[in-house]
Amino acid sequence: MGRERKGESSAEEQGVSEQGEENQHVGEAEQPSEGDKLRAELAETKERYIRLMADFENFKKRALKEQSELLKYQGERLVVDLLEVLDNLELALTHSSAEYSKLKAGLEMTQKLFVEKLGRWDIRAESGMGKAFDPQKHQAISKVASEDKAVGTVVGELKKAVFYKDKLIRVGEVVVAVEPE
Repeated sequence: MGRERKGESSAEEQGVSEQGEENQHVGEAEQPSEGDKLRAELAETKERYIRLMADFENFKKRALKEQSELLKYQGERLVVDLLEVLDNLELALTHSSAEYSKLKAGLEMTQKLFVEKLGRWDIRAESGMGKAFDPQKHQAISKVASEDKAVGTVVGELKKAVFYKDKLIRVGEVVVAVEPE
């Protein structure tokens, strides 16, 4: 019996020691290793990166679409303003059989409205009359001999120079004084 007990207790001890080893392995399996932690963190970071890249691509597409829409319809408000001028011109034409002075007054009011609407958009005409000829702003289409005006002075104007903000968008067509022969 003593031996059996010894054998039994050895078997029990072996069972306990085997269970202890299993518990030890189970404990190790429950606690991830440093490598497992790093792999999980890398996977999470990679997933966040992919989502951020997708969000950024969507943002770029949305911004490009908005910019395209803005460029496509950028002149819409200007057109609405100009339609008001067109309406006044059409109204003047329907009353063209009216007295000349009334027709002229209506056209002058329409021209004033047109200049005002262009001014709202930083579009302005600049007259060169009486000023020195400036090849950056003017195109001389004719020369006139003049004794009372200095040489190179603008004495006539067919078209004014037009600026959009600070940019010249149309040169003025002018007549320039020259020395009489």
